Amino acid sequence: MNSAIRSALLSLVLALTIVQSLRSQNDYATPILAGISNHGENKVQPYVTAGDRAYLIGTQDGNFPDMGEHVPGEMGGLWLHPIKLIDGFWATVTDVATNREFALSESAEFVNYPFGNRFRYGVVLDSLEIERFQFSPDGQEGVIVQYSFKNAGARKKRLRFYFSVKTDLRPVWFSERLGITDAQDSVAWQESNHLFIAQDIANSWFSVWGAAHAADAEPIANPQPIHTSGRGVTAASRYSLSVDPQSTSTLTFVIAGSATDENAAVNTYKYLAKHHASLLEKKKRHYASIIERARIRIPDHRLQEVYNWVRVNTEWLVREVPGIGRGLGGGLMEYPWWFGTETYSLQALIALGDFDLAKQTLRLLRNQSMKANGNGRIVHEVTTNGAVSNPGNTQETAQFILTVGKLFDWTGDLDFAKEMYPAMKLGLNWLLTDMDQNNDLFPEGYGIMEVYGLNAELIDVAVYTQQALRATARIAGILNEPGAAQRYRQLASQLEVKINEDFWLEEEGSYADFYGTKAQAISAAEGAIRQIELKGANNLTQRDKELIRYYEHLKLKFSAMPAGSRGWITNKNWVITTPMETGIAPRARAIQALDKIRNENVGAYGPFLSAVERQAMMTISTGVQAVSEGNYGRTDEALWYVDKIVQSFNRKLPGSITEMMPDYGCFTIAWTSYGIELPLIQHVFGIQPDAINKTVVFDPHVPTGWEDMSIENLAIGTNIVAFSRAKTGRGTEYAIEAKESGWTFVFKGKELPGAKYYVNGRPVSSTSSGIRMSGRRNRLLVVQ
Repeated sequence: MNSAIRSALLSLVLALTIVQSLRSQNDYATPILAGISNHGENKVQPYVTAGDRAYLIGTQDGNFPDMGEHVPGEMGGLWLHPIKLIDGFWATVTDVATNREFALSESAEFVNYPFGNRFRYGVVLDSLEIERFQFSPDGQEGVIVQYSFKNAGARKKRLRFYFSVKTDLRPVWFSERLGITDAQDSVAWQESNHLFIAQDIANSWFSVWGAAHAADAEPIANPQPIHTSGRGVTAASRYSLSVDPQSTSTLTFVIAGSATDENAAVNTYKYLAKHHASLLEKKKRHYASIIERARIRIPDHRLQEVYNWVRVNTEWLVREVPGIGRGLGGGLMEYPWWFGTETYSLQALIALGDFDLAKQTLRLLRNQSMKANGNGRIVHEVTTNGAVSNPGNTQETAQFILTVGKLFDWTGDLDFAKEMYPAMKLGLNWLLTDMDQNNDLFPEGYGIMEVYGLNAELIDVAVYTQQALRATARIAGILNEPGAAQRYRQLASQLEVKINEDFWLEEEGSYADFYGTKAQAISAAEGAIRQIELKGANNLTQRDKELIRYYEHLKLKFSAMPAGSRGWITNKNWVITTPMETGIAPRARAIQALDKIRNENVGAYGPFLSAVERQAMMTISTGVQAVSEGNYGRTDEALWYVDKIVQSFNRKLPGSITEMMPDYGCFTIAWTSYGIELPLIQHVFGIQPDAINKTVVFDPHVPTGWEDMSIENLAIGTNIVAFSRAKTGRGTEYAIEAKESGWTFVFKGKELPGAKYYVNGRPVSSTSSGIRMSGRRNRLLVVQ
């Protein structure tokens, strides 16, 4: 064949392949980008118009009531951290010809998109259909709100549109500790730009808003006050527009702000007014890229949908604040800032290939912790103005360290390892000296369960410290510190043994809540009573009174026991599963404990936070249980817990899952990702990366009833890989593809006696260490 013809054919094949790939990707993202409707339900439940700088929270009927608890009534509205700009906005439209007026006070339908929201008010004012669409451009200090007016009638409609805003320039929660206080707002109309400018009179905080390109805008003198909490003021404006028959007109508002400078706020307003259309397209592309990264195809289509939306939810929570940093926030609406426990979420981010955001969040936590503590301790909670409300629960330092280790497994990033290694060593020093006063390798202090009296040697603290030692040992070895690596490795081994000796209670078939003295056990029971009694004597339920009697009986039981240190069960907190979550529990014990938890400690949506109190369930505790089951090869059991999280999807906000299952707490929460994404990527697909050595192990576990499944566009190190399984007439076919050459891929999987294996058509032998492959494209056929 002529070389020119061959070249042309190859180019054509390549072009067709690229087109097919792009079409496949777009088809994959399209159903998620199309959004989810609330079908007219849950109208008073909150939503978010998410952006990494500004975000807007209101209710699904289109209103802005006072909401939230951290700052009572102030967690909704438009936030540009570290300040709030406005409580909300309200609109009314009038038909000039008939003088009929319609207040846009309750939408008939709310549609939630990854990139924005739509409110459908339906047909009003005789064949006039009104919608409101809004989005927050990433990297910009403002939001876009666009009203559309569709005239289905036969006559031209002339409309007057009234737009009212209630300002509320105020600082974020906990600012008073920094001497930052709220003052009265003032507002003025700037005729030259047809916009309002509001300012907190004691601070350089500004909010600017108006309708883009609306030359006929007029301010309304003495508007009717809008009654919301805070020290804001009401401002209103009037606009005229016309809509031809069978046509649509739009009116686009921009609300911008600045925490430092009026000119900056005005300039942002002008930029958004000019570029809002292109910024929307950019935002759509961004979310499409998130959905297409680490995209999966599995037989459980509902789980696949939730997997994709949870990744979207995570992106909603990215928070960037000048002077503080960029990182993944906790949840909305109560926890928009950053937490040491977000390392659960970061582990999911890492497994999805979002390495940059994981690194940014770890850096932020390290930097803010050094400012606040300076001793290796990782903070629990840092607000968007840098205030630290809690210097850190003990387990958070260990979790930080182990998460750096997991990031290195996936990235092989030596520069980041060198950057973080000093913080890892400093954190371990704090854990094993300051927090281990009796030198038994069990650090003291509160763990993730912040329960009165449980300031002891807790199971989650011990387990995560063991994992932190293991992670630091590996990094030390990679960075050519063999002595440190050996020391950390030995401590990790010793601690693993001690956890299984001292925390395991054979008579209970369970790991203990904590290890300590009889006095500490009595204190823990007393602390549980105090926590219940915080409600006030007049507010105690019958169940509360029963629990108090239980803990009183436990105190008497503990008091009668001999002195000495041992493992104790007081609350049966969900973290007793952490030895299984991390895989350090011996298999026989693990199965016994997992079965016990499933049979005795689980409610309708997963483990109770306390199996004694048997009340609350959270996505994180259920997710940890799913990961634990997967670690011991119990795939169907793992997916049973995953499905409990899936069942909470769409309960309050379309496209999201609440913090507390099934339907309360934050309306979206970052660490839900831990229980959806990790069980799938690490267990079902069985992906075990060692990026520094350019090696990936695939050890899939196929759930009952599944056959074909795939994951594509998954970042590992500098490579992009894909892995699939398909049942065919010839047998079971696995495909492993990579963007880069020079990598090694190892297939393990369930042992199949008598099976024959073929790699790229050639017979191979399967060993306990797996089947090794190289090259960018491999096909493994398993014939039984």
